[in-house]
Amino acid sequence: MNAREIARSTGEEGVGVYVFCFARTDAARAELGHGLDARVHEDIAAICCEVPLHEWTGEVGEAHLKDLEWLGPRALRHEAVIERMMRASPVLPLRFGCLFSSAERLDELLRRERVRISAFIAKAAHEEEWSLQGSLDVRACEEALFAADPRVAKLPAQGGARYLLEQKLRKDAVRAARAWAQETQAELARALEGLVLDWRSLRPPSRNPEQPEREGVFHWALLLPRGAEAELARRLEPLAESLSARGLHLLARGPWPAYNFAPHLGDVTGDGREARTHD
Repeated sequence: MNAREIARSTGEEGVGVYVFCFARTDAARAELGHGLDARVHEDIAAICCEVPLHEWTGEVGEAHLKDLEWLGPRALRHEAVIERMMRASPVLPLRFGCLFSSAERLDELLRRERVRISAFIAKAAHEEEWSLQGSLDVRACEEALFAADPRVAKLPAQGGARYLLEQKLRKDAVRAARAWAQETQAELARALEGLVLDWRSLRPPSRNPEQPEREGVFHWALLLPRGAEAELARRLEPLAESLSARGLHLLARGPWPAYNFAPHLGDVTGDGREARTHD
């Protein structure tokens, strides 16, 4: 969900309410514990806990959000709570860092947005988010395109003329590699027609230190019907094999909480519109 409310009026002292997600009231209560609480409004519950406001706001909060040692365990807990809650109820997930200055402010949001939250949770019972990433081994792609160029067979057998013409063809392959990787996205989209309910284009994956020869080309968030994993694999596998032969590698992962398809619950500050990667 695109929602974050940063406390603004309580100074350095006081306790805020950190919210992980919204869930069905009956199921949510069964999963409480581990320092969690629930603020309930009719059929929905905000899964939350109390946190010291000074750790999350002001200069201290800004410093903490840049400190991976402080940030890491809290981000992992955020995801773990949501994933555990998903076992009991469909959820509307909130992004990391959703903080209310008081329980009353959270209750106000619950009253104002209950209908939209409840409608999303009802849909989430039948839908789930998946990630589809494409990474390109540029050198392998260039070599594959060069080898497939019919002009290569017509090159002179040897000598300076062959060298100059071959270099020209290799430069053409370099220019064509990334263009080809972009064009394949239309082919993938056609292969997924009728299965994908909705999709979002996200920031491509960063370069993996373990595979430095690959660079991210695209990253999609896909909203699929629940239980569609086998059909997704059936549609992607033939394409994945042919694309990898030219250096484009696909990675489908999920299911995730539907962060990228949750509604923006209005009139809250700092709504954090950056898309979530699952890496």
